[in-house]
Amino acid sequence: LILSFQLVMSNRRLPCLDTYLDKALIYLWPRFKTVFDMYIQSLYQCDAKMLWVDGTHPHHIVRCYMEFTASLIQLNAECGDGQEAGEEAKELRRYFEEKLESNLVSFVDELLMEYFGDLIKFVKNHISEDLISYTECPNIADVEPVVKNFAVKWRTALELMHNEVVTCCSNFVSGMAILKAAMAQLLNDYNRLSECVKMIPGGSSLNRNLVSITSISYEIRKYSRTL
Repeated sequence: LILSFQLVMSNRRLPCLDTYLDKALIYLWPRFKTVFDMYIQSLYQCDAKMLWVDGTHPHHIVRCYMEFTASLIQLNAECGDGQEAGEEAKELRRYFEEKLESNLVSFVDELLMEYFGDLIKFVKNHISEDLISYTECPNIADVEPVVKNFAVKWRTALELMHNEVVTCCSNFVSGMAILKAAMAQLLNDYNRLSECVKMIPGGSSLNRNLVSITSISYEIRKYSRTL
């Protein structure tokens, strides 16, 4: 914070707080260094066997370490002074951001396949992104079980999917990102399925089994507000 304030004052050509900010840095840095060293020492003294907890959430010590490390990397990437990660901070931050993004995508794919696998497979195998052409031309026998199965289980499956994200994700922001991405993809794929039903011969016989996009959107909004 002090370094960022110093940069702001320098850019505005206002030297009036230089002495104050320099003194604040001199006072705070030794204390930070002491706490930081204590933190590192506590890691060496920690019994690794104590970190294991039977469940999907990381141990609180592991989470504290990750968040503390991530905060230092973030600070150094933005206004580092070269005493921790230095110039490597931006590369390190980019690396973890890419890892997070790829794992979020994988998590979303796994969730949808677990709870809406037949829908996802049907859309992937039969319907193009533009909703105009078919990768494999479907017929009423192909689409009927998918439509009826979704109509029966979609609300329960949404709740189960939400509960799994709550159980697996200790970080609220990441959990919400996963949940919103999964539900957005589900809505998109079901919309493609609905359009497919309208275009195939005999598809009108399944109209009573189709769930309205409005109903799905309403249910999704309930879950996207809470985690």
